[in-house]
Order: sequence, then C-alpha cells, then structure tokens
Amino acid sequence: TLMRALEMLNYLGALDDEGDLTEMGKKMASLPLEPQLAKALIASPAFSCSNEMLSIVALLSVPQIFMRPPEAAKAADAAKAKFAHVDGDHLTMLNAYHAYKQQGSAKDWCWENFLNMRSLKSADSVRAQLQRILVRLQVPLVSTEFTSKNYYTNIRQALTAGFFMQVAHLERTGHYLTVKD
Repeated sequence: TLMRALEMLNYLGALDDEGDLTEMGKKMASLPLEPQLAKALIASPAFSCSNEMLSIVALLSVPQIFMRPPEAAKAADAAKAKFAHVDGDHLTMLNAYHAYKQQGSAKDWCWENFLNMRSLKSADSVRAQLQRILVRLQVPLVSTEFTSKNYYTNIRQALTAGFFMQVAHLERTGHYLTVKD
C-alpha cells in the first residue's frame, strides 16, 4: 500500500523518480485535500476552470448536498433531475451549487429543492478556505464563459488531470480495464 501511494504521487507529478517532492507536489501538499483533488484543482487554470473546480472540490469535501427522504423519494428525485447534467454527478452538483448561489442561499429554496443547506454552507466555507490557499500559491482563478461550448469539457479535463488513474474503457470481453493497467 505504501508503494501504491508513492506510485500514485509519482503519476500525479507530486514526486520525482528519486522520490523527492516536485514543485507540483509542494503546491499539492499545501492543500488540505486528497492528492487527486489537489492535482485537479492545481491543474484547473490550464483548462480555464479553477473557479468551477474550487466549487466541485468543496462540494466533494462536505456531506452530500442532495437529500432524499424515504417518504418523499419521488419528489426528491424530481428536484435533483432539475440540476442533472448528462456528463455526471460532479457537474450535477456544480449546477445545484450555482442555482443555490443564484437564489441567494435561500433556506426555503433549499428545502423545496431537497438540498442540504448545512452542507452547502459548509461547502461555501471550504471553498473560501481553498481559495485563500490558491491565492497564496499564486494559482490563477479563472473561468471559461458559461456560454462557451467548452465550459463543461474544460471542467471534465481538469477532473481527469487528477483522476486519470480511475479512467477505464470497456474491453470486448465486457470487463473494464483502467487506463493505468
């Protein structure tokens, strides 16, 4: 397990082949995040989406923002569907967070949309903390125009910069094989 951890840090560019911390590794170590999240966040300016990645990383660092009480499961599913993005849960969470901010962090709106206000407020706090660290590290805070056809593509590329080891493809046999393998 230790060797796997070192291998992962090497793949992420945090360690060089001698096992020494790289400049990327020093920046990653400054963030109170798992290495993959830190890498995705630090790499995000190259894809013009560091503001969006700040939000996604913050949302991944707090308890689930979507509530699904058993007695209102259908209504909760319908509410979540309003934020759904075809490319997955990360972008669905980002859509919900943007809507939350556009509504002025309104408690009633969160309740009506089955969103956990406590988790969203916590995500705001985590986001602010991470933003302060990125500013200190001189990591640019940038965004692609929302109307750009590359908006969501850029975010997916930044996520992949940190999570490329979880990328897999379907083999002819019907089994998945990670790109790393």
